[in-house]
Amino acid sequence: MDFMQQARHLVGHNIRVITVHGTFTGTLLSVGSDFLIMRVRIAGRLRRILIRLALIIALFRLLGPISAGYERSHTSSADDDVLEQYLMDEDD
Repeated sequence: MDFMQQARHLVGHNIRVITVHGTFTGTLLSVGSDFLIMRVRIAGRLRRILIRLALIIALFRLLGPISAGYERSHTSSADDDVLEQYLMDEDD
């Protein structure tokens, strides 16, 4: 089973995605041909984000309660614009 098939099996589940820019924790909403869409809590607001598969380092299914959100990578630049490239819209 390839990465795309495995990711599609996780739709609707709580996951953690580690990218080159940071770590996102939330619910996987859908998987496209070269991206996935998640719902995460950022600054207290539920947001939908789009993550290109090329930026993903690892993807994990989480069991039990989670604290959804975003954590900046220690190796990424200090620019706040990095997070903006992932945001789609607000869910609240």
